[in-house]
Amino acid sequence: MAKNDPYKNARHWGAPPGPETDRFPPFVKPANECASRLIDYQSVCQNQNELEGALRRINRALYDDRVRRAEAMGIKDTKGYAESYNPVGRDSDDVVVQEYFDGEDYSCTVIQMGDACLALTPFKVVRKDETRSELLRKKENPDLFERLQNIAIDAFMVSGCQGNNMGCAVSLRARPNGDVFAIEVNPQPAAFMPERPCRDLPIIHSLPGGYPAVINIFIANHLLRNAAQRNAEEKIAAAYDDFASKYDAVQASSSTIAAAIRSLTEAYDFGGTVFDLACGTGLFGRVLTETKATSASSRLLGFGISTQMGDICRSSGVYEAVHIESMEQALLSRDRFAVGVDHIVCFAAIHFLRPEVFAFVLVLCFTLARKSITIGVDEIPDVYNEKLEQMNAGHMHAWNHLAPMLAFGEPPNWQLTKSTRQYSRTSIGTGDEIYTTYFRFDRIGESQDLMSKGPEFPN
Repeated sequence: MAKNDPYKNARHWGAPPGPETDRFPPFVKPANECASRLIDYQSVCQNQNELEGALRRINRALYDDRVRRAEAMGIKDTKGYAESYNPVGRDSDDVVVQEYFDGEDYSCTVIQMGDACLALTPFKVVRKDETRSELLRKKENPDLFERLQNIAIDAFMVSGCQGNNMGCAVSLRARPNGDVFAIEVNPQPAAFMPERPCRDLPIIHSLPGGYPAVINIFIANHLLRNAAQRNAEEKIAAAYDDFASKYDAVQASSSTIAAAIRSLTEAYDFGGTVFDLACGTGLFGRVLTETKATSASSRLLGFGISTQMGDICRSSGVYEAVHIESMEQALLSRDRFAVGVDHIVCFAAIHFLRPEVFAFVLVLCFTLARKSITIGVDEIPDVYNEKLEQMNAGHMHAWNHLAPMLAFGEPPNWQLTKSTRQYSRTSIGTGDEIYTTYFRFDRIGESQDLMSKGPEFPN
């Protein structure tokens, strides 16, 4: 992807707003470079003569690059290819000519999340004495904050960066009248590179889980497109389909999960829209209904991958709807199910997620939930999975996420209000005792500094 590509796509889609290409003064820069290479005080041109001079200089400087490109493409006449470019042409594929205008410079990192994306806290680029970054505070100018994020997301959507499994950084400029333009899309921003700590602020301070989480997201983006991941999920779903009719009886006789859920529903508010991830047969919904009379405005939505378990959950009558969706897809596609989600709960299932997908789901939970998150994290002993392999049931592999859950910490605007460990159940398959730590997080800030959007293109 060259720097010209997002501009072409933006003109096709009508968004995001960007610099014009035929207005003076124009700014001349290479389309395939970074770190301000070949940019100097002569890059801004006040008239046609200066523009032609800048184009001649940059075309001379790009000659060797064009020769190497011709070699890479297998072109025999590399010199002829390099010399075929118009020395004063504005439409060369490796040169950008765009309108230059004064304004404040900003940047916004956009992280790919499956087919959706997440815009982090924008920062201002301050060029005084030395260039530095200053994270914006949403409460100081919420309109500008969200405008920067919206335009950055639009730029990501049209840029072609969705295939890189990471995301991009979008350079933006705001005019004094408040108009914001996407200036450039960088698919390998300094925010993804450890040697540039000044650029790491949005990931360190606004992304739940910080750098460990963003690396896991990059990996999860690949895994979620992997056929092996889907096959494993289908096998787990089939196993629970076979076990669905016995599930509630087994849970009642050999686990303390219902009692743990009852303790949580008695102590905490779950009013509003609730997403019950991996809802199973609807244990959470039934216990919630028993302990608290749900108000008319409450919406209880269940999500799971087992059709048979979903049918039992649906028949309980306490859920407004039950959808056959994985945890990550339920969150990524939440707009299909509700305008917003107040509470997210998940019990006795998070261990089926790979560590990378676990982090992916956690980030989405902390981004989307408006009030609370309640998760049960099982301590899976190593011998448990060894026994599964011996039973030819390796597809039911379970992960112990307790350490990464503790390391995840409290994201901005969130508080851990409960963490309690207790015996949960004895596995009927392996005979191992499983202990669970129940975590309850409550949002303590009104401000939501992250912006998440689905896979749609700008209108």
